[in-house]
Amino acid sequence: MISLSMIVKNEEKHLRGCLESVKGVVDEIILVDTGSTDGTIKIAEEFGAKIFHFNWINDFAAARNFSLSNCKGDWILYLDADERLSEKSIAELKRLTAIKKKAAYYCQVRSIDDKNDRPSLMSYVRLFVSDNKINFEGAVHEQIENSLRQNKFEIKNSNIEILHIGYNLDKDGLQSKAKRNLEILLKEFEKKKNSYYAFQLGQTYGILNDKISAIKYFKIALEDSLLSHEYKSTAYRYIAIDHAEKQEWNDALENITNSIRNDDQQPLALLTAAKIFVKLKNFANAEEMCMKAFEVNSKLLKNGIASSQTIFLNQKDFLINALGIAIQSENTKMFNYFYERLKLSDLKQRSEDLEIELRLYDVLLNKKSIEQNESDLFIQIINQNNLDLILAMLDKYEVVNNKIILLEKLSEKLPDNSIILNKLGLVLASIKEFTKAEIYLEQSVKINPNDPSAFFYLISVYLQENKINSIISLIEAAESKFSNMNFVLDKLKLIKQKLNL
Repeated sequence: MISLSMIVKNEEKHLRGCLESVKGVVDEIILVDTGSTDGTIKIAEEFGAKIFHFNWINDFAAARNFSLSNCKGDWILYLDADERLSEKSIAELKRLTAIKKKAAYYCQVRSIDDKNDRPSLMSYVRLFVSDNKINFEGAVHEQIENSLRQNKFEIKNSNIEILHIGYNLDKDGLQSKAKRNLEILLKEFEKKKNSYYAFQLGQTYGILNDKISAIKYFKIALEDSLLSHEYKSTAYRYIAIDHAEKQEWNDALENITNSIRNDDQQPLALLTAAKIFVKLKNFANAEEMCMKAFEVNSKLLKNGIASSQTIFLNQKDFLINALGIAIQSENTKMFNYFYERLKLSDLKQRSEDLEIELRLYDVLLNKKSIEQNESDLFIQIINQNNLDLILAMLDKYEVVNNKIILLEKLSEKLPDNSIILNKLGLVLASIKEFTKAEIYLEQSVKINPNDPSAFFYLISVYLQENKINSIISLIEAAESKFSNMNFVLDKLKLIKQKLNL
């Protein structure tokens, strides 16, 4: 007998789909409601759920344990309302639960994220034999695994897949969930300053775009040598990306190396390493990391076995990233390898957008002229997934007029992207359109004052126009802004010496 254990509140949007997915699979549904005011209870009644009420006390574990206490089955499967048991997993679930034994099983929780294009595949214990000694721990991001291990349960892998749609939200929706969790996490961390809560605070602040707080708590978590390897890998990766954004490449390399050392089966960490190696001109290692990321990502997409922290890319998006790395590495063999796979990746459902995208790559790669009206079509298919690749290809594209047209249209589509503004300013300066170049580069400095390269690009344009006073003001601003970055100060000093300032 299998009991489905749930806690819910105002889940009429998701609950029906969840319960439909386990219809005929579980023998009883134990649903604990923590204060719904919508149609949640009515939907649960339609499926014959046994409904219990629990006064919410800001403690997810307490609510889950109350649900467990009411389960009568030999096995417990626990799901949230925004999750669905994959149809292909039903047979395995029934096979594993045919015999009662002191066991628990990792299930693969596949989070759908079409809004932000950051799907993930994580492994959690979701199925275990019923035992009144087993309890959840943690007021938020509650866990069952510690209790299972303490009670000598054998925890095994399974191919059971659970689809999670609750994080398929826009940025505001994700941040709303993070804010809900943050208050509880901070209170729990004050009561029990352990590395697990520190890690979860780092994750939560990351979602809220508070990088300073995120790094603070990730570093606290990393002080614990017993922190799980997958958590260490994620924390180091986040810190590495922060250093990379600041162009602190050696620090970025040190942290991404630590990330991979703790878990070398994380496609996002391996791809990040490849990008860092490119910036350090270590192209051989960039290729190695990129190829390994492709291998791991492909294996995950095929087999679905992951750790609790795996983030992967869909195959097309990965190939776009790989092509960008190949171009920056000037690695023709690597480019052709991934380009052929991109051309074959969507043959079963060849979309018009993909045809336009491939045409754009052909134009840029082979330095062809853009035909009339093509530029608008190209701009429409450029997005966050292929932008880095296209900008890298544009760097080597020699049809200047077409290059300017594309960059101008891109700057209109993405007016807050300082990289596009920098590239547009530089190409305009190369044809002595200094006034226009100045406008774009000044806008870049304003948008992203933490990027020293924009300051140097603008100084170079001012030099061409002999605007000494503007140069002095910009140098003073840069010296103040980057007072702790010696390589920037050294370059500024050299410019001042050349200009006798």
